Amino acid sequence: MSYDAIGDAYDLVYPDTIERVPFVKNLLKRHQKDSVLELGIGTGLFAIPLHEAGIDIEGLEISQVMIDIVGQRAPNLKVHKGDMRDYAINRRYDAILALSSVLVFVANEQEIKQCLRRCYDHLESKGLLLLELPNHKVEILKSNNSQEIHRSEDESTIVVIQSAVEGQDWNETWHVFKQNDGGLSHQKVVCQEFLYSPTTLAGQLQDVGFDIIETRGDLLGNPFDESNSWRRVIVCERKD
Repeated sequence: MSYDAIGDAYDLVYPDTIERVPFVKNLLKRHQKDSVLELGIGTGLFAIPLHEAGIDIEGLEISQVMIDIVGQRAPNLKVHKGDMRDYAINRRYDAILALSSVLVFVANEQEIKQCLRRCYDHLESKGLLLLELPNHKVEILKSNNSQEIHRSEDESTIVVIQSAVEGQDWNETWHVFKQNDGGLSHQKVVCQEFLYSPTTLAGQLQDVGFDIIETRGDLLGNPFDESNSWRRVIVCERKD
């Protein structure tokens, strides 16, 4: 998918991200991690408040539209343009963040493992990897073939998201409608999440060189419940 098409509608769909930032910030401080890379930084919903809190954070992003938005909002926040499957930055970090399901925006398990290897190579010894993933078991049960609508305050932008399982993917089809001087425009973008296996992922993390040290049900810090949690938050540590 191309985030270029939904860049300026992204914040409308995730207005409550700011409520999840304190968990991330406190986790980094608790483990004394100062330098951070966020994969798929997007419009900076997590990275900008962390940057403003004094954390040395950089981003990786494949969409130039998203990079430009971050540049306008936080000119001093460095964003590297690249793909999380094969990026190479001449730096190692204390922590890497892969939030908002970014790890499963790939085609298959092999590509997930590529991402994990890139993370391992860019972390310092005992570095942290924070993964926020969907718990597809619950998400599909409760919202397969569903639709949600998001509106800007003046209703100049309306986003309709339709969710459904298709093959090995959990697809969210975004319909972005905008009213402007030129009339009404419509863009359709399909966001695909690979239906990963949590068991396989745990094995991949071990194989690459990570220990899972904590699992949560969301970025508010709630406990993980396989049958009820919508999210799966995994805190990993790079083994020496």
